[in-house]
Amino acid sequence: MTIAFADPAPAVERPAAPALDGLPLTVGLSAREVLLVGAGPVSVRRAQTFLEAGALVRVVAPRVDPAMAALAAREGDHLVVVDRHFRPADLDTPWMVHVATGDPAVDAEVASLCEQRRIWCVTAGDAALGSARVPARTAVATPAGFVRIAVDSADPRRSVRVGRHVARSLATAPAGLRARRRPEAGWVVLVGGSGDGDLLTVRARRLVHAADVLVVDGAADPGLLAEIDDDVEVIEVGAALPADRVAGLLAARSAAGHGVVRIAAADSLADRARELEAAGVTFEIVPGVIDGGA
Repeated sequence: MTIAFADPAPAVERPAAPALDGLPLTVGLSAREVLLVGAGPVSVRRAQTFLEAGALVRVVAPRVDPAMAALAAREGDHLVVVDRHFRPADLDTPWMVHVATGDPAVDAEVASLCEQRRIWCVTAGDAALGSARVPARTAVATPAGFVRIAVDSADPRRSVRVGRHVARSLATAPAGLRARRRPEAGWVVLVGGSGDGDLLTVRARRLVHAADVLVVDGAADPGLLAEIDDDVEVIEVGAALPADRVAGLLAARSAAGHGVVRIAAADSLADRARELEAAGVTFEIVPGVIDGGA
C-alpha cells in the first residue's frame, strides 16, 4: 500500500487593514456658515442636515430645486439662496463647503480652492475630491438621553445599513449606554421579576444598563453583573435591611442625580411600590420581566 502525503496547504495571506484615510470627528456648526454649491435634491438633504446642526446655510447655484426654495422660505435668515454661479469670493466666509453641482469640473474647481484655503470640503459627486465626508447617522434613545451613531464607509448605502444594524443591536444589548455626566435630576425604576439577566425584557435590560445604581434582592445574577459597567453601584438587600431603609436609600441616590433600578421579586412588586410611595419617591414600574419561578 502506497501512502502519499500531500504538501501542506499554503498559508492564506489576509490583506492588511487599510490605513485610516480620515478621522471621525464631531464639529460644532452652531451659528457658523456652511456654503452649499449646488441646489439639487442632494443639496436639499444636506441643507437640512446642516440646519439641524445649527449652521447658517448659504446656497449658491444658477438653478434651484423647488424643494430648496421652499426650505429657504421656511428657514428665513438661517438659509439664504443666491441664484448665480459659484465665485471664488464665496469662500471668504464659510467654515465648511458642500459641493453637489452635477458638473465634475465645477466640483473639482471648488474642492481645489477649498484645499488651498484650508476649508473643509464635502464633494457629493466624488468623495475622493473632498477633504471631509458626512457619515450616515442614526440615534438610540436611552433613559440618559440620545446616543448618536455615525457610520462612514466607501458605500453610503452600506453605511446606512450598518448604522441601523448597530442601533438595533444596542436596543437589545445596550452595554455602554449609561451617561457619565450626572443629570440635574435622577430617576428610579422598579423592575419586577427574578432578576435573572437572561429573562429580562429588552426595556428592562436597557434600563439596567443605563443605571448608576442597581438594587437587587439577595445575590445578584453574575451574568447580569458581568455586562454592566465596573463603576455601577450594586446594592444587595434582604431581610437584614428594613424596607424603609431601602426606600430611603433609593430616594437619596436619585436625589443625588443617579439613575436607580430596583429589581424585586414579582410577588413582592406591589409591596415595594407602596414602600417607595410612602417614602415620597417618584418612580416608574416595568413589570415586563418573566419570573424564573413562573
